Amino acid sequence: MCASVFPGCSFAQADDPNGVHGRIELQDAASFDRPQSLDAELGTADHNDGLANLRLTYAPTWGAWSFDFHYLVTVEDGEDARLMQTESQLEHIPSATWFNLTDTIISRSSVLAEQSIDRLSLTYSASDFVIRIGRQALTWGSGLVFRPMDLFDPFSPVALDTEFKPGTDMLYAQYLFADGSDLQFIAVPRSTIPNGAPDMNNSSFALHYHGEVAGFETTGLVARDHGDWTGALGVNGPLYGATWNVEVFPTSVRDGPTVVSALANISDAQTLFDRNARLFAEYFHNGFGVEGDVTAATLPSYLENRLARGQLFNIRQDYLAAGVSLEWSPLVTLSPTLIADLNDGSFDLYFSGSWSLDTNTVFYAGVQAPFGPRGSEYGGVQLAPADPVTSPSPCLIYLQLRQYF
Repeated sequence: MCASVFPGCSFAQADDPNGVHGRIELQDAASFDRPQSLDAELGTADHNDGLANLRLTYAPTWGAWSFDFHYLVTVEDGEDARLMQTESQLEHIPSATWFNLTDTIISRSSVLAEQSIDRLSLTYSASDFVIRIGRQALTWGSGLVFRPMDLFDPFSPVALDTEFKPGTDMLYAQYLFADGSDLQFIAVPRSTIPNGAPDMNNSSFALHYHGEVAGFETTGLVARDHGDWTGALGVNGPLYGATWNVEVFPTSVRDGPTVVSALANISDAQTLFDRNARLFAEYFHNGFGVEGDVTAATLPSYLENRLARGQLFNIRQDYLAAGVSLEWSPLVTLSPTLIADLNDGSFDLYFSGSWSLDTNTVFYAGVQAPFGPRGSEYGGVQLAPADPVTSPSPCLIYLQLRQYF
């Protein structure tokens, strides 16, 4: 499939670039949980879930002006939908956007249907600057599996669909220098209540520079994000035909500690079994992570906040990921990936594959399998110190079909 480690799948568009296009996705997933897991306690240890979504896109241009609009309808049927509805009633999940452009169509039993506007932006482009306002998607950083520099709705390391990143309400401006470097500014207003006045401690403001320094491609970032001050420095370059990248990401937490996260990866194109392949390895140090025995109830608040916002997906400090994308044939790609928690020895193995049925139809299939002892990250962290119930990642088998038009 178009795995999270190698995003960027493309598909054919109709002849009219200013027309309405889109994608229909159908998915079936079977989940299997361990005994004494939270799902098992709720009576849903093994369950099957169906998902269908329709995305309509409209992106016309008029000279220097362009408009981007995405309408999304999603229907989920299964225990995951029921659990999502229960969690939304029990805990407040902070919104990543200023305006609430999502409407629930059906919410009953195990069926959840929603419609939303996922892109709604207007852009003006000149020869040396770009300005865009509205709901849009933005990605920063060069992480392949882990993405500490990507502050706005980064994909999970094991996301099943990385084709469309969720849109965020923001002001984006970019200045292009004559030497090819650029400076970007973004402002992301957020409120403590849906559609309310922006709140400084929930909003984000950032400056991002990208250019060449001393012969190396370099990225610099300074941001005020959810009340925290954040900086980042990224450098990448070639190494005997491979490409390496290093990122350092210090954060001064408001009313909390100053922590430093870091990432290093290397990727290379090779030939395996007489077929084209791209191999990669990535190390991630999570400065927000914890050491020693841990339970869900004893996580520090600054880590809990990032997990709830979807900015982080891991609770430990040190991780290693490795994988390959193998072009088995011109129409079939296989992508096994391993993610290891170096602090407790647990790991997550996932295998995905894609098959292009025709120009605009792609079939995907995959398996995700966590391994590790009870109490480890992938084996299942206890909910509380005296609670035997754990919250492990389930073993997952999924099938997807995507049709583009």
